[in-house]
Amino acid sequence: MKLNIKQRGAIGLLGIMTLLLATLFVALAVDTGRLLMEQRRMQTVADMAALDASALAGHCGEGDLAQVQALAQASAARNNHVITVDKTLDVSLGRVDTVTAGLRQFTTTTADSATAVQVIAAKSVPASFFAGGILGRSVNLSASAVAERQGVAGFVAGSSLIGLSEQAVLNSLLSGILGSPVNLNVLSYQGIAAANITLAELAGVSTTIASTEELLSSNLSLNDWLNLYADAVNASDAADVGLSAAMQSLVMANVSELTARFSDIVAVTSDAPEAAAEASVNLFDLLMTTAFVANGSQAINLPLSVSLPGNLLNVTSQLNITEPPKMVIGPPGRNAEGQWRTYMETAQFDLTTLVQSTVDLNVAGLVGTKAEIDLALQVDMAQGSAWLQTLQCGQLNNNRAIATIGVQPGTAMLNLTQASDPDAETANIDISATLLLLGRVPVANVGVGLDIALQNPTSTDLIYEVNLSDPDDLPQTQHASTAPGLAISNISQGIKTDVTLLGAISLPLLDQLIEQALLNQVLTPLLSEIGQETVDPLLSVLGLEIGAMHVNLFTVEVERPDLKV
Repeated sequence: MKLNIKQRGAIGLLGIMTLLLATLFVALAVDTGRLLMEQRRMQTVADMAALDASALAGHCGEGDLAQVQALAQASAARNNHVITVDKTLDVSLGRVDTVTAGLRQFTTTTADSATAVQVIAAKSVPASFFAGGILGRSVNLSASAVAERQGVAGFVAGSSLIGLSEQAVLNSLLSGILGSPVNLNVLSYQGIAAANITLAELAGVSTTIASTEELLSSNLSLNDWLNLYADAVNASDAADVGLSAAMQSLVMANVSELTARFSDIVAVTSDAPEAAAEASVNLFDLLMTTAFVANGSQAINLPLSVSLPGNLLNVTSQLNITEPPKMVIGPPGRNAEGQWRTYMETAQFDLTTLVQSTVDLNVAGLVGTKAEIDLALQVDMAQGSAWLQTLQCGQLNNNRAIATIGVQPGTAMLNLTQASDPDAETANIDISATLLLLGRVPVANVGVGLDIALQNPTSTDLIYEVNLSDPDDLPQTQHASTAPGLAISNISQGIKTDVTLLGAISLPLLDQLIEQALLNQVLTPLLSEIGQETVDPLLSVLGLEIGAMHVNLFTVEVERPDLKV
């Protein structure tokens, strides 16, 4: 049977159409695959650029968008995405919020409050290998990625190395807080200061605390805290016989019923408290801060014996800490409200040293001269502050972090008044001598004051370079002083006296002779020894000076960059 010519034409046309459709589908498949591959490539560019840029953004940056952009562009170039007319790379700083149904959303913020970086990579490509090339049509492909790199640092006012030599003051402080005598020697304090424990280790040895978050919310007795610290040390590599014995002696010395909340001892300001779990805290700093926080505003008496030539004075110092110190761990920069995320204040206290004694005085022309001292040295220290300004986390092949801490030392007030009358404007010393037939007679009354110009310190920045691969690179202590630090033991040059003769004895220049005798034999050595034995060591333990402060960086923890959106 012969085919109709029209039928043969129809079959040929159908074949051609089938071939065209097949070709079209192949072209469509090729174009679709090509566009998908280009889109995946764009996503890779965006992901890698965001991850690399997070090294200088958010928690790990200085708030400099230009630096972040340069880092992102360098990363994109390594992935063959060099910025041209057809290739773009937009970089933004902001934060990641969790919205409805647990979805994450990136919100642009100011550079100094940003915690994350967003990168949008875009590229113009031909819409099709076939029709696009003929018609000149193109399509814009884009991909976005948001990365965040968590970084936290911990610091406290003071340095364990500075306060360790002040064994007598440390023992007096701890005795006053714990309620019974503490007699640790310098080696014991050195052993405590050489030990470090992490928050995770503290939670790990407790039978009732399961996480860092639970640790922070725990409110325990001082005795429980001391036992927990001792258990954590004994379970760590830092344990030795001497350290265990020192901690046990502190546990045995505690007879107080004081309590403290751990978040008042160590404040973790990170949104995720577990980020601070591996933060290493110095045991000495932890111990002293716990004691001060638990003691609250209760007065601590510090007995002191002061020796003068031919005399032994019983001097009592009373410490009132109105605001205890605190250790802080958290991220750098400011929050959305413009407040520093990780902010610490030093102790605010007043220290009064009382002297009420009668001492011998050698005055030319007088016999049996005695000075009856009624003196109180008052030191009022306002709170200083410190904040984690920036944290540079380190980049590829560079394991060195740089932490910048802003510091504002607290102001101080020094005053000499009377032990019997704290509101008196000056201290008082009554001078008497022995006269033939008349016995002891009053000779003069001396008012003693201080005239010291104390500058109000201004804020300054401390920069710490930390090798993250070297565990012995921390802690680091730096000294912040924009006004000359003043030691109490050196304030004798500011003593002002006002001698009033009472007329019982008339000698040429008697007022000047009495003034010089008091300055050389009583006031200068008395104030110098009070400063050396009590006030200056106490300030050292608290990490403070008049017009200055020490800041101890004890931990830096940097996580790997992480894609968030």
